[in-house]
Amino acid sequence: MQNDLTSKIPFRENVRNIRNLLRQIYEIDKSYYAVNGLRVGLDAVKGALELLLAAEILELLYQGGSLKEFWRPVAMVLLVPLLISLVTSFLWHEFIQPKQQNIWRTYDGNLAAKFRSMDYSLIDSPYVKELQERMRKDHNWGNGIGDLFWILDDILSVVVSLVCYLGVSFPLLKAILASRNPWMYLGLAALAALLCLLTSLQARANAAYEENLLSDYDKRYPMEVRKEYANFVWQWSGRCVSGDYHFIKDLHLYDGHDMMEKYTSENMRHFEKLSPIREVLKYAGRMGILMGGIQRLMDLGGYLVSAAYAILGAFPIGSVIKFAGAFTNICRGLQGIGAQYKQMALTARREAATLEMLGISDEMYKGKLPVEKRLDNQYEIEFRNVSFRYPSTEQYALRDFSLKLRVGERMAIVGMNGSGKTTMIKLLCRLYDPQEGEILLNGVDIRKFDREEYVKLFSVVFQDFGLLSMPLGQNVASSMEVDGELALDCLRKAGLGERVKQLSKGLDTYLYQDIADDGVEVSGGEAQKIALARALYKDAPFVLLDEPTASLDPLSEYEIYSGFDAMTGNKTAIYISHRLSSCRFCDDIAVFHEGRLVQRGSHEELLKDEQGKYYELWQAQAQYYT
Repeated sequence: MQNDLTSKIPFRENVRNIRNLLRQIYEIDKSYYAVNGLRVGLDAVKGALELLLAAEILELLYQGGSLKEFWRPVAMVLLVPLLISLVTSFLWHEFIQPKQQNIWRTYDGNLAAKFRSMDYSLIDSPYVKELQERMRKDHNWGNGIGDLFWILDDILSVVVSLVCYLGVSFPLLKAILASRNPWMYLGLAALAALLCLLTSLQARANAAYEENLLSDYDKRYPMEVRKEYANFVWQWSGRCVSGDYHFIKDLHLYDGHDMMEKYTSENMRHFEKLSPIREVLKYAGRMGILMGGIQRLMDLGGYLVSAAYAILGAFPIGSVIKFAGAFTNICRGLQGIGAQYKQMALTARREAATLEMLGISDEMYKGKLPVEKRLDNQYEIEFRNVSFRYPSTEQYALRDFSLKLRVGERMAIVGMNGSGKTTMIKLLCRLYDPQEGEILLNGVDIRKFDREEYVKLFSVVFQDFGLLSMPLGQNVASSMEVDGELALDCLRKAGLGERVKQLSKGLDTYLYQDIADDGVEVSGGEAQKIALARALYKDAPFVLLDEPTASLDPLSEYEIYSGFDAMTGNKTAIYISHRLSSCRFCDDIAVFHEGRLVQRGSHEELLKDEQGKYYELWQAQAQYYT
């Protein structure tokens, strides 16, 4: 797929991208443009003032002015630029830099907050994944919104300078036109032609350079992605300098170093043979020399024509510096506007995917109805004719599914892979909404409840749970504030009491070594117990466990089952497992098959039906139970 950066973007779309990006800065800090505009404007005015004062001094020297006449322009040429420099430096250090850092952090923070708050169904959608890929690809080009700061400064400086230098040159141009001298008109025409030629060549050079550079990057990107990931895995010294050191043991055992070498150094050496980047840089160098030479000729031409005008009497000799300096700066400004527009358009296009991501509206109805706070936990859930399929798939994960969860019961859910067990949990927690049917809480559609209040009803341990490289207590509490006694009690119930006693820092012990050198490595079974303790710590009326003992040894698994009633108390517990033997402690077992509920009952009741799915699954695993 062609990268958006290398495709031709219409002018209107570029303007829209730029406007959207500029609006982001304004919304974050409404005073930034005013304060920074004052700083850049003063800097630009300073150059024009220095030119005017230098011309006045030269005119006084030419006319043989007195020392008293020299005092004012000399004092101004020394003091005014100094005063402006002091003001602009103060504005830069005290206001502009802090504002830019705040804008940058807030912009990135808004994106992170967007991902935290976005509907899970959107995060999992092909549309958002495609946006993420575009963001990753485009952001490899620069510093994101930070690039816009210096581009804006350049553009504003050029605009203010053009206004100032046009103001300086206007009286001189008026005098030339009033002279009615054809030689003077010819000089102006020559300078105008030189300006048009230089601007045209500069635009062509910039366009060719950028097109070749973008095309080169578009070819290189797939290899860059492989190299980036390989470096992430491979770079380490003792423990990893960067990357995830959990990969290293596999690389050692399976001798994966040659493979990593292929994806990093050799990958890029191979690309160098294919890449036109060297030719692009050579071309840029040649064009730079050519453009520099033409620019010097224009500077020389400006001074020669100005001197000729002075000799012909169009204006005083001191105005040679005024006219030549103004003309030279006008030429450079006009060239700069074109180049800076292209840079701004490119930066805005790089951020277009990010802005699109920030503008995504959630698709799931949030609801406003408060959830009734019941001390007796008398909540009842019912799935009523629910059908659901995941984004970009045609096959239904659940089809015409109905199930009622009785208050305080322990239900085990079994079935083959892909039968809809985990999908049911995701729908219950409103990570997704069903396409058909409804889910009811005490007879009310769960979509009507305030979403944040509703999800507080559930403690969940998914198969793909995650722990953070942070203190153990914060992992259990999912908060900076930790109730130590409650956290320790939950860890004991989850079977980690003795392990915690061995930790010198207790709940303050960091997990893993990504942040803390003295962090502890936990096994897969220990991590699963910590995740279970986190679910218990939340103390929600519904406990949902998706393969909670998959990484546990038989003894630990038995301890969890034996204490399951004590752990869950009067809560409603749903337990998903592939191991049918581990479901026998539940009086109610639901059997899923191909997205439907096909059986329900106790272990003994279900085994009596020899034609049923449960009996089939049990017989397939029975050899492991005897």
